[in-house]
Amino acid sequence: MSSLSRKKVVTGQKLLGMQVIDVKGSLVGVVRDVGVDLSDKQLILFVTTRARTDIEIAWGNIQSIEDVVLLTKPVETPLPPAGTPPSVAPPAVAMGPVICPKCKFEAPAHAKFCPKCGSPTK
Repeated sequence: MSSLSRKKVVTGQKLLGMQVIDVKGSLVGVVRDVGVDLSDKQLILFVTTRARTDIEIAWGNIQSIEDVVLLTKPVETPLPPAGTPPSVAPPAVAMGPVICPKCKFEAPAHAKFCPKCGSPTK
């Protein structure tokens, strides 16, 4: 197995719409876009908060990315304006693994091709 196949890669498309949770377990918001900070040479997540404001999260403040983006520290987000109901991010859709129709390998739910045999999963 090559070292490239052991790397965990998350595409920008997969990040869009992911919920962002801080270290306390509080919902911060949802990833709106991904950018590059050219001066610091790092990735930035643009997050729309529950109060419908936008904040930037530096890549160094991300602990892990699985079903959600988990941050390394708490984030204080502004409260929504009075009289405005806070927007709630849609719940993450729990999708089970995809079974390859050719080799029956259990691939991740987002896989378009089987990691074992390369066949299309859909």
